[in-house]
Amino acid sequence: MKKSLWNRITALLLACTALFAMGGCGSKADSSDTSESSAASESTGEDIQPVTESNPDDMDYKLTYDSEAVPEGLANTISLYFYAIDTQNYDLYKAQLYTDYQESMEAYLQEKYSYGMERGLEQYHETLVNYAQTDTFTITGLEMAQAKEVLQENFEEDTDFVQDYLDTYASLLGDDFVSKMKEDATAIYDIAVTMKGNDADGNEITILDNVEVLAVEIDGAFGILG
Repeated sequence: MKKSLWNRITALLLACTALFAMGGCGSKADSSDTSESSAASESTGEDIQPVTESNPDDMDYKLTYDSEAVPEGLANTISLYFYAIDTQNYDLYKAQLYTDYQESMEAYLQEKYSYGMERGLEQYHETLVNYAQTDTFTITGLEMAQAKEVLQENFEEDTDFVQDYLDTYASLLGDDFVSKMKEDATAIYDIAVTMKGNDADGNEITILDNVEVLAVEIDGAFGILG
């Protein structure tokens, strides 16, 4: 089955390979900017731009979601995750991640490739630029829903959205990582996110279209894997 571009970028960060042409659930997955995304993924550690200072209180995204399907705390965590990527705020980005994931992935990347997740943050930011097709876009809002509810028609009927996502991480971080997360988790969510924004001329644009974000809830706190 096909995954969205954002999911593929996560997997490619883990595997440390170049982006390639792909289909997906989001309309942007067929963008002609794939070659530009490839260049961003192949950048070296020296290409990382300085992390900016950004204040979460300045985030004014309009959040649209059903609180019975997407808990408020999860919606806020996802919004801060994307705000951190947009503003390239590494500390804020790390704070939105599932702690075991952040530590395991950092160790994996350092051991295998001698760089860490700060490089990944820069790649994510470049991906937003490529999606928006401009580096002067403004994010205005996020629409969130459970992926199985809005993407089911694009997948086989018996698709387990969460488990399919977890299998990707198990192949890289090991079965023990996934088993521990399942044991600790109150719930695991696969959330489809649509990001709205404006270009430099004030025209409304769709930056991300139903890309999936995996998140875990533990004792009322939420953390993202990505």
